[in-house]
Amino acid sequence: MNRLAAEGALFAYASGNFGKALVFAGADMTILFLLTDLLGLSAVAAGSLMLVALLGDLVFDFLSATLVIRMRRRGRGYRWLVTAGTVPCGMAFAMLYAMPAWGLREGWLLAGAMLVFRGAYAVIDVPHNALMARMTGDSRARGRVSGYRLLFSTASSLAIATIFTPLVQQAARSHAFDALATAGLATGGLFALTMTACAFTSGKGDRDCDDTQGDGIDVPLRDPMVLGMGLLALVTGFAMPGFGRMMLYTGSYLVERPDLVSTWLIAMTIGQFAGVLCWTGLTGRFDQTRLLAMGHGVAAFGLALFALCLHRPELLAGCAGIIGFGLASVFMLPWGVLANAVDFVALRHGRRLETGLFAFYLVAVKASGAASTVLIGWALGWLGYVPGRDQGAAVETGMLTLGLVVPFVGALCAIVLLSQFQVGHARHARVRAALKYRAGKSDQSGAEPVSGLNLGLAKSIGEGSTSAGGEALSAQARHSMSRSIVAPAAVRS
Repeated sequence: MNRLAAEGALFAYASGNFGKALVFAGADMTILFLLTDLLGLSAVAAGSLMLVALLGDLVFDFLSATLVIRMRRRGRGYRWLVTAGTVPCGMAFAMLYAMPAWGLREGWLLAGAMLVFRGAYAVIDVPHNALMARMTGDSRARGRVSGYRLLFSTASSLAIATIFTPLVQQAARSHAFDALATAGLATGGLFALTMTACAFTSGKGDRDCDDTQGDGIDVPLRDPMVLGMGLLALVTGFAMPGFGRMMLYTGSYLVERPDLVSTWLIAMTIGQFAGVLCWTGLTGRFDQTRLLAMGHGVAAFGLALFALCLHRPELLAGCAGIIGFGLASVFMLPWGVLANAVDFVALRHGRRLETGLFAFYLVAVKASGAASTVLIGWALGWLGYVPGRDQGAAVETGMLTLGLVVPFVGALCAIVLLSQFQVGHARHARVRAALKYRAGKSDQSGAEPVSGLNLGLAKSIGEGSTSAGGEALSAQARHSMSRSIVAPAAVRS
C-alpha cells in the first residue's frame, strides 16, 4: 500500500504538466501565427515581439529561482509556491488572448502582455520542475515520473490540437475575437485548477524545505555535466519543436491543405501517447540517456519521411505519428537526467544546487525556444512571406528548412552529444550512496577531507572542489568509494 501511495504521489505531481502544457505549449504553437495571420503584423515585426519574450526568459527563470530559494529558507516549499502562482499565471494567459477582442493590438501592448505571461509562468514552472528531484531519489523512478509528466503533457497537446489550434485558425479566417477570448479564459481557468490540484495531492510540503543553504543560481558553468545539460537544452528548445511551430505554415502553404493540420497534430499526439508508454516501460531496463538518443533517432527518421512525402498528403499523418513517437522521448527524458544531475553536481561540488540547476536548464530551453520563434518570424519576413497569398520558392524553401531540416540536424547533434553522457542507473545509485555516506559523516570533525573521492572526480570532469572538514571518510572508505564510483561525470572530458 505504501508503494502504491508513493506511486500515486508521483502521478499526482506529474499531473501538473497537463496545466502547464495547456498554456505554454498552447501559446508556443499559436502565438506567431496569431500575430501574423490574425492581427496582420509583418513576420519581421512578429519575430521582433518574440525577441522580447526571449529577453524576458533570460531573466524570469533566474529571478523565479532566487524567489524560490528565499521562500524555501522561510519555510515555504515548492508546492506552496506553485499554489500561490497559478491564478496570476492563468489570468495573464487569458489576458493575452483577450486583447484582440478588447481592441488592444499595438505592438508594445502585445509585447508587455507576453512578458507578463512568461514572467508569471516562470514563478510556477521553476518550483514545479525542481520538485521532481524531491519526489524520489531513484533513477528508474525518475524515469517513470518523466513518462507520467509527458503523458499529461500529451493529453494537453491533444486538447490543443483538437480545440485550441482550430479556434486560432478559425479566428484568423473570420476574426472571431470573442471566441478566442473565451477560449483563453477557459484555458487559463483549467490551468489554475490543475496546478492547484497537483500541489495539494502530490504529497506533503514539509520535506521540500530542507537542505537549502547550499542552493543558488550560481551554477558551475565550467562543469562538463552542467555544460552538457545546457547544450542538450539548446537542442531540445531550439531545434526539436520546429516541426510543431511550423506546422500551421506547412499545412497552409507547402502542402496547401490547412484542413490537415489538426489531423497531423492528432496523429503526432497519438504517436506521443504510444511513445510515452514505450519509453516509460523501457526506463527500468535501459539508461535514460540511451533511450533519449534512440528517441532522437526515431524523430529524425520521421522528419525525413515527412519531407519525402510532402506530395503525398495522405501519408503525412503517419509520418507525424512517427515523429511524435520519437519526440515523446526527446521531451520526456531530459527531466529525469536533470534530476540525476543534481545529485552528480552535489557530490562533485559539495552543494545541492537543486533550484539553480533546474532554473539554468529552463532558461536554456525556453530562451532557445523563443530564439527559434524569433528566427522563424525574421526568416519568413526576409524571404518575402505575405499572409494568405501564394508563396514564392524562397519562402517555401525557408519553411521546409525551418520545419524539417533544422529539427533533423538538431536530432543528429543530440545523438552525438548523448554518446558522451555517463549518468546511467548503476552510476547514479553509487552517487546516491556516496552522498548518503557523506551526509552521515558530516557531523564528525578532525578527519581529513574526501581527497580520494575528489581525485577520481577531477580525473573525469576537471578541476574540482570539496567541502573541507566535515565531509570526511576513513582511508578504507575513501579507497573503496574512489574505486567503485569511478568518477561520476555527466560527460566525458
